[in-house]
Amino acid sequence: MTAAVEEAGVGEVDGNEFGGGEAVLYAYGADVKALFMVMEPTLRGLPFRPAHVVLRQGSRGTETRADL
Repeated sequence: MTAAVEEAGVGEVDGNEFGGGEAVLYAYGADVKALFMVMEPTLRGLPFRPAHVVLRQGSRGTETRADL
């Protein structure tokens, strides 16, 4: 996923956290919709369920939730 994001030039995958029954991936990009489109195939293939993605535009922008 990191390579796909970098190759597409839509942002950066900045790390992850696992624990407490959760998995959190951190990724940033100017166009969160484009970033999610590149990450989505890999995210949908992950075995963690239930799962969702929070798309946040900018540091104080609106948030959109996408269920996986």
